[in-house]
Amino acid sequence: MSVPTPSQLIAAANGQVQSSEGWTVQPLNADLLEYMDGRAACLINIGSPTRQAVRPIYASESASHLFPQLREHLHMALPYLKGNYVVV
Repeated sequence: MSVPTPSQLIAAANGQVQSSEGWTVQPLNADLLEYMDGRAACLINIGSPTRQAVRPIYASESASHLFPQLREHLHMALPYLKGNYVVV
């Protein structure tokens, strides 16, 4: 039985975060991210900064059977995104 290895993440200069598992997250503008996994993609809204200067990423709006690991992947990508975000 093999132990699964964690995904390797690479941050590109354009703000894109790419995983060795084949998914990517990239900012399209200040209020929108694009998540791609395989041949499927979805848009994810980003909210205005809260009092704590954190910008919420609204993953629950885009979650579906096409993207069963969306929230997990966004949590993994957070340290590589420019800015202070939280996944909601």
